Amino acid sequence: MIRKSQKRFISLQYKILFFTLILVLIPLLVVGILSYVKSSEIIRQKVSVSDLNTVTQITQNLEFMFDYFNDTSLFMMQSHEVRQFLKMKTDEDPLVYNEQKSITEQLLTNLPSMKTFVQSIQLEGMNDNRLNARGEVRSLLPGEIARILERKGKPLWYLNEVILGNGTKKMVISYEREIKDINNISTPLGVVQMNMDLEAVNRLLASRLSGDIDGYYLINEDYSIVASTDVKHENQMMSDIIGGSVAFENDQGYLELTIDHTSYLLTYDKITALDWHVLHLVPSSELLKENQVIPRIIIITIIITFFLCAGMAYLFSRHIIIPIRKLSRLMSRVKVEDFTAHINVSGNDEITQLGLSFNKMLERLRELISEVYTAKLNKKEAELKAFQAQINPHFLYNTLDTIYWMSRMEKAFETSELVQALSKLFRLSLNSGREITTVRDEVEHLRNYVVIQQKRYEEMIDFQISVDEETLNCHTVKLILQPFVENAIVHGIEKKGESGTIRVEIKREQDFLVYYISDSGDGVDLEEIHCLLEQYGENNKGFAVKNINDRIQLYYGKQYGIEFMNQPEGTVVKVVQPCIKGEMKNDQVDDRR
Repeated sequence: MIRKSQKRFISLQYKILFFTLILVLIPLLVVGILSYVKSSEIIRQKVSVSDLNTVTQITQNLEFMFDYFNDTSLFMMQSHEVRQFLKMKTDEDPLVYNEQKSITEQLLTNLPSMKTFVQSIQLEGMNDNRLNARGEVRSLLPGEIARILERKGKPLWYLNEVILGNGTKKMVISYEREIKDINNISTPLGVVQMNMDLEAVNRLLASRLSGDIDGYYLINEDYSIVASTDVKHENQMMSDIIGGSVAFENDQGYLELTIDHTSYLLTYDKITALDWHVLHLVPSSELLKENQVIPRIIIITIIITFFLCAGMAYLFSRHIIIPIRKLSRLMSRVKVEDFTAHINVSGNDEITQLGLSFNKMLERLRELISEVYTAKLNKKEAELKAFQAQINPHFLYNTLDTIYWMSRMEKAFETSELVQALSKLFRLSLNSGREITTVRDEVEHLRNYVVIQQKRYEEMIDFQISVDEETLNCHTVKLILQPFVENAIVHGIEKKGESGTIRVEIKREQDFLVYYISDSGDGVDLEEIHCLLEQYGENNKGFAVKNINDRIQLYYGKQYGIEFMNQPEGTVVKVVQPCIKGEMKNDQVDDRR
């Protein structure tokens, strides 16, 4: 036979603890992850805005520098001294020429005072007049002058390398523009080239650096790098650094880029007048380094909360489990037939109700055990009485048999018939000491009793017996029909003082064996009968009725027994037992109750 594998025992406390911690841990993780993602998003947004503000400040400083050059060029157009110098011819009176040149040179020299970013100012007239302020640089070549004039007064900005008066080379951002005569716009007076010190621009960009891993860039309209915090990138294309082209949809903003599998934030702002841009390129991890403390805080919070909840869940589960374990131990005592167990309960929850139900169950169980014990004692007492009634029955049978044959020899046939009926009556009554018999034997016992009574009452009583064939082999408690028929004769027909009818019907109704004993007497007091079924009357009045009812319920249970009913003429007694067939030992009947 295949044995079912026994499931491993898992304490309810561990189950409560496990599921409670799962229910706590999952929301904690979800909240922690969402908090980290949201905080990272907020910090990224704030850092991006802050970085954009920084780039905007640099842009504003550069615009101030570029505007200074543009304003200076406009000042030159409006300056009488500058226009006068540019209109002079080199072959004029040297004293007048030198005086005007000195005045103009002094004027231009004073313009860039306090402006450290101005490297040099060079003025070239159409009449070959030439003037340098704040640094000596080489003269403009004819091709360069022609390029400036082609722009029709529009300024030109570009990265340039100039040769200083001492012969050294220097990188500058050159500003070139045509100088017109305000009195005759179509007539050019000359050109101006102003150079911005590239180192000053680089210092401005470097002043905002946060470390060695980020970089600031100034790019022109062609995305070529003009200035950078890393000098080696100057004059390179921005696409070479970021590994691809970039397009700016707005004047300012920020983009997320991936360079060599690393995420970067590119912040940009436009120098409107030049169509140039200031850029800041920084790894995203550098921006979010302050956010690294947040996951630590979240993890520590989750761990602390988890252990706090674990402790509370343990105490909670222990509070629930202790009374359940106590109840389980008491049930184990009941399992080994210790029915004295009792649990002390207090509270108003389900566990309290469970304890109360357990106490009530044990109380009822003790009552049932007491009832079964009492029933067994009654059964033993009945068996003892039956045994006493069987003392030397053969002597009685042999004596009746002798009387029967003597009556036959004396030709007293009626007497012999009565003796034979009495002998069978005694034999069936004893039933070999068994309490359970068959309907067939019970009916035969009744018929023998009727034979005797008919001889006594002659034609006064009409006996009628109706038996369903299918009930003949059903089991029944013995000596049920005869006492009720006797009661019908004594308390019904005989008491009425006139002839009457006694009818016995035996039927099967569903799974029940039912007797109906009816008579045409005066009826009975149903209330009195009910009292007799509860307890014996005075002088053992109603003993037979209660005895039959008790014996039926002893063997089959409280749901079976006797019921009395009055009818217009007489009384009907209904006896109900279970319909059971087949061989059965007398001691097996206990199992059906």
